[in-house]
Amino acid sequence: MAEDYDSRLLESARARKHRLDDSLLFGQNPQERTYKTATARLMQSLLIAALIAAICVGFSFVQQLLSEQAAKQAMPSAVAVKLIEGSL
Repeated sequence: MAEDYDSRLLESARARKHRLDDSLLFGQNPQERTYKTATARLMQSLLIAALIAAICVGFSFVQQLLSEQAAKQAMPSAVAVKLIEGSL
């Protein structure tokens, strides 16, 4: 009977140690851990997607401004050439 008590005590201590190790590594509730991990991953993905979209919008805006500026600079010289050709 003493061996049975000792083996049960050792098994109980082993199970408790295993639960403590798991709670230290992963937290108390495994479902909560899965929810937190999935939520964090979703938020990170949304942040990266928003960052990529902002970079694309900014690049498009700068490209549009530069093309408008180039068109404005090209227009006066084209008008001047037409005026010079018209007066000759």
